[in-house]
Amino acid sequence: MILSVAFGLTAAVVAVAGASAAVQTPAPKEPLQIPRLSTPPKIDGVLDNPIWETEALKIDAFVQLTPKENGVPTEKTVAYLGYDEKNLYVAFRAYDSQASKVRCSVTNRDGCMEDDWVFIMLDTFNEKRRAFSFLLNPIGVQMDMMRIEEGGNDNMDDSWDTVFFSDGKVDAEGYTVEAAIPFKSLRFPNDELKTWNIVLGRNLPRTGEIILHPQYSRDIPGLLSNGRLFTIQGAVERSRNVEVMPFLTSLQREGERLKFEPGANFKLGLSSNMTLDLTANPDFSQIEADEPKIDYNLRYALRYAEKRPFFLEGMEIFSSPEIETVYTRQISDPIWGGKLSGKSGRFTYGLLSAYDMHPAESLWEIPNGGAASDTRAFSNILRTKADVGSGSYIGFTMTDKELGGGSWNRLGGVDGQLRFKDRVFFNFQALASKTSADGEPTSLAPGLYGELYYTTKHWLLGAYYKAIHPEFQASLGFVNRTDYRSAGGFASFRLYPDKKYLNQVQFRLQAGQTDGYADSTTQNTWLRGNVQFRLTEFNQVFVAYENEMERFADVEFKKQSLSVESQIMFISWMPFGFFFETGDGINYDPEDAFLGYSNTYGVYATFKPSKRLQLGAEFSKQTFWRSAGGERLWDYNVIRQRTTYQLSKTLSFRAIVDYNFFYKEAFGSLLASWVLRPGTVFFLGFDNNYLRDEFGHLLQDNYNVFIKFSYWWRL
Repeated sequence: MILSVAFGLTAAVVAVAGASAAVQTPAPKEPLQIPRLSTPPKIDGVLDNPIWETEALKIDAFVQLTPKENGVPTEKTVAYLGYDEKNLYVAFRAYDSQASKVRCSVTNRDGCMEDDWVFIMLDTFNEKRRAFSFLLNPIGVQMDMMRIEEGGNDNMDDSWDTVFFSDGKVDAEGYTVEAAIPFKSLRFPNDELKTWNIVLGRNLPRTGEIILHPQYSRDIPGLLSNGRLFTIQGAVERSRNVEVMPFLTSLQREGERLKFEPGANFKLGLSSNMTLDLTANPDFSQIEADEPKIDYNLRYALRYAEKRPFFLEGMEIFSSPEIETVYTRQISDPIWGGKLSGKSGRFTYGLLSAYDMHPAESLWEIPNGGAASDTRAFSNILRTKADVGSGSYIGFTMTDKELGGGSWNRLGGVDGQLRFKDRVFFNFQALASKTSADGEPTSLAPGLYGELYYTTKHWLLGAYYKAIHPEFQASLGFVNRTDYRSAGGFASFRLYPDKKYLNQVQFRLQAGQTDGYADSTTQNTWLRGNVQFRLTEFNQVFVAYENEMERFADVEFKKQSLSVESQIMFISWMPFGFFFETGDGINYDPEDAFLGYSNTYGVYATFKPSKRLQLGAEFSKQTFWRSAGGERLWDYNVIRQRTTYQLSKTLSFRAIVDYNFFYKEAFGSLLASWVLRPGTVFFLGFDNNYLRDEFGHLLQDNYNVFIKFSYWWRL
């Protein structure tokens, strides 16, 4: 039974794919040559230098991505490209007939997604899977991200940061921006003739438009697969540079003496496509705390995002299709670390090593910063990917965590994504782990995953299979459930009304079943249906229904739930979103397991009374009853209030207050930040924790005062 759905849908996918193999894709256009500029333009955001018109490559053939495929934009956009030995230069003239309504905030880096902005994506290896992405709001506030199109997912990862220079000006005709992107901040093949896949574009939130160059086809999935080739002829400054970032932190905890901790990050560009990163005594301090989540009555551990810069850079290399083999928050408190990453020909590679002073022993310990034990761990990760055809790859992963005393965990395997005719995709993983506790090793334990799907402009049809052995363990990954085999299928149908405030409607249906790994006991069955209304690219509403059977404590519980989720950015001064789910829920207590009823709410909003001030609030609530309309067993409420005032592009002040009503805990944080560029920063902060006593009074639990200063040199 478990494979019937998967095999049936797989056959349907192959049949439809065969019938559609003759689909014609647009003929590729000739590459555009980016000219070498005689003098570097001044990056001040004002396009008054005649070099832009006389020497740079001018691009004005922009079309709509949304709301209408290749529609005519309501506003004109012109882009200019040029280069010299040191930098790639980019400029935009974004015309706007209602210039007074241009959305523009003074925020910190990566903080202005709700604004107007322009962007350039640089797929420097022409992989059609990854691209360095640079986004600029009308006054030149920077957002730099890594565009990743792998495994059927399109993702903009804003954790990637690099050094580039930009400025912008708002005027009566709209706005203008200029940027200089150092070649040393990029990775690319060391060829005399560099051929890059590039996408340029603009976000017009007032009209709900995303516009692009070149033209885009919904029949070809992925922005990068729709990009255009550009060439750069001649020598440029390669990344054989040295970057040094010494830092000093000072921390005083309640009841303890003031501590000073020096450290340093070191980067060596061995070539234009190979980088060595080293860190000594890295500071992973309290600059950005984890957001509060509902963590009560859970069957599996929650996943918390990585925030530490050393681990974030280049981590797209270590990603995998489904089974997460690399989750760097398992490395809790490293005293040193090293990372070698790059690309040579069609091979991408990454090697990460770290010595952890307090390694986490369980995923449940990750939110608290790992285990407070005297155990030490030496962790190593090797990752390689080989390009196979256009947009496809085959990869290899090996991880090793050595704890000493005969305790270790090792994992290895292959994975990949194979893409056929931009229609059929096959993602797979074949892994095996071996673990030893105090010198008693287990046998090899497999972890398998395969997914096959077929996609067109309107249809998505697919099936998957996943199996995790009971003894499978990924001590450097995130695998919070083992001992099961699962198979399922999914189908989606998309409509494109191409209206101003209704771009797309998608209907999706999923069905599947999970059994025990070694026996035929059914653990889960589910049928899920949802509808997505994409009002504009960044305004969406989801409605979902689920009918599921879940086995817990040897009891089969049949559950139904209905959920609604939204993301709304129509209101420029108050973007907001919400989540609501109602339905059956299980009390995950092995001694008292029963089927209850729960409502879960979530809402967030950011109020922007001025261009510099942002008042944000997030609230989550779960109420659980013994039965619908019966006895209420608990309310779990958490709230976060975040206030940010941006005095300038580099200087900001932030206050955060969290309160957990369930645990009666409060957390407060004040932070002054000066960020000149990535690596050159000064932070002064104060954290305070409170607990409510039996009389309802908040009593101080502990406090921290911390200072961090670092300076970035590129030699």
